[in-house]
Amino acid sequence: MDLSHVNPRPAPAPVSSPTAPKVPLNQVSSVLLHGESIVSLLMEGAERLCLAQISNTLLKEYSYNEIHNRRVALGITCIQCTPVQLEVLRRAGAMPISSRRCGMITKREAERLVKSFLEEHRPPKLPDNFAFAVSHTCGWGCKGHFVPSRYNSSRAKCIKCLYCGTFFSPNKFIFHFHRTPEAKYRHPDAANFNSWRRHLELDTAQTGNQDDVIHAWEDVKAMFNGGSRKRLAPDM
Repeated sequence: MDLSHVNPRPAPAPVSSPTAPKVPLNQVSSVLLHGESIVSLLMEGAERLCLAQISNTLLKEYSYNEIHNRRVALGITCIQCTPVQLEVLRRAGAMPISSRRCGMITKREAERLVKSFLEEHRPPKLPDNFAFAVSHTCGWGCKGHFVPSRYNSSRAKCIKCLYCGTFFSPNKFIFHFHRTPEAKYRHPDAANFNSWRRHLELDTAQTGNQDDVIHAWEDVKAMFNGGSRKRLAPDM
């Protein structure tokens, strides 16, 4: 029987594995952070690092609460990865198979967090007469100038009120306010050691959005941030 005129059956379409993560390969990478290779993902156009992997490697000498409290004090916000992205992290060895979620932070935030634990805090190099224009919205709010050269302890009176000229420590300044015509009252949070880092902000109307000023401000906020402890040298 001549079968030359019969059309051959089409080859079956390839079946993809249902467990294969649908994330483009160019979104998965790694970053060298303090000598440790950390898995990173491209999320919403920004490269973000796996916080859990950082905690389990570079910061393994510190507890979850210490790392969490320091992250909050530094104003670092985690973005939770999707289930597909979590699977990518598992396959890359960044997360245990049993992990159900993972927070991701930017490289700059990761550097700040790790530095706050592993390195001695020193004030950034700034001119002697330099001051950050700052403001807060606790109570009726207030504006002032944070003088880094005066910030030599957590209780140092380094912020000069723009309205009355009095100097305050950061923790006291967020509870100092002046009622101005445009001010709106906001009830202050209960005082705690790290609260000023959440409430005190750069006054960009005066400083602008200069990266060097913003980074210097982040470095200043990392100083005297309670809970830090140095690693002990191993016994020889």
